[in-house]
Amino acid sequence: MAKLKIITVVIAPAMYERFFTQNPVVNSCDLVSIDNREHNRSLPVIYNEMIARHLDADAWLLFVHEDYEIKDGLSVIDTLDPAYVYGTFGLNFENHSPAPYGRHVCSNKDGSRAVEVGHAIAEPVAVQTLDCQAVLVHTSLLRSNPLLRFDEHLTFDLYAEDFCINAKYKLGITSKVFPLTFQHYSHGNITERYHAGIRYLAQKYPDVAVAGSCSFIGGRSADLEKYFVYGVGQVQPTPPPDAPAAPTFIARLKRYLRRLLPRR
Repeated sequence: MAKLKIITVVIAPAMYERFFTQNPVVNSCDLVSIDNREHNRSLPVIYNEMIARHLDADAWLLFVHEDYEIKDGLSVIDTLDPAYVYGTFGLNFENHSPAPYGRHVCSNKDGSRAVEVGHAIAEPVAVQTLDCQAVLVHTSLLRSNPLLRFDEHLTFDLYAEDFCINAKYKLGITSKVFPLTFQHYSHGNITERYHAGIRYLAQKYPDVAVAGSCSFIGGRSADLEKYFVYGVGQVQPTPPPDAPAAPTFIARLKRYLRRLLPRR
């Protein structure tokens, strides 16, 4: 298997231990964990530090959340072209609707309220944006493109989407979803921080309109909102840790499954 460094920022060590250090699917890989409990530093800052640290290596860097369980399929990385940016869940705008690619299970932290999300794929599919849950990039691409970095104006939302937009519109690099069997133990939560990020990206990319996991992104998003409105319009209050997933997010996932039937 190709050299793979799995980079994860940790605030819940028990979860990281379960999904990474004790997971036989990944624990033979080079696992790089960063304890973020004390300082709660932004993910783009940490990820850029990891890029700088490993830039001279000949390796794939997989930036992945700690609530992400890889179950099978990592060997596909051996077949990937390092000239692209990759992830495991991403969006296009097709037939006047967001089209999600990368079939996987999405659930609460305890595994409850599990739903299947995204079109199943058998090979990499080009997408407009990737979800922040996982971003895979080869060091050779990062070395040849010093402007391909995470935007440190963002903190915990939208940094993967920005990475893809920057790659495509500034550097001519396509992003793709590759097939992987995994479960993401999070339904997400929309806060004012997310909406602030959306406003920031609208100013950064005034002539762009692309589909993201939770909203359209870019200064021309209104062009796409004529056709489709995401079900996450209001800012959701931050729930306690044991609260169920935000209903609006669940509704959005179900809408995907109803409106955008999986392609077989």
